[in-house]
Amino acid sequence: MEHRCTERISSELEIQIFKHNRSVAIGRIKNGSLHGVFVESDFMDIDCEHQLKLELLLNRNTAEKIQRIEMNAIIIHKTGKGFGAEVEFGSAQQANLFMEILQGTKFQEFDETAFALVV
Repeated sequence: MEHRCTERISSELEIQIFKHNRSVAIGRIKNGSLHGVFVESDFMDIDCEHQLKLELLLNRNTAEKIQRIEMNAIIIHKTGKGFGAEVEFGSAQQANLFMEILQGTKFQEFDETAFALVV
């Protein structure tokens, strides 16, 4: 039986995955919470305990400043479909914005482009 500290929210946020500052794949956040995400991707050159930096870049339109959500992440598990990671946000404001987007309250306002950096 699976136990989680918080409920996961389904998502379809697309991300770009980078390894050593090189783009290696595209992924999609399939579910997430304040403390973790599952990223669906065919990128398998990653192992448990690898540290990542996940970054979502959000832009309402070209006339406004791009908004950035950064998460430090540690890979917890990987499957044939992707990987799960524990995440920590740089600020409470970024964590709250991420949760609002996951819950759909702000998602409609953004044309999203997202990036995940493997460091």
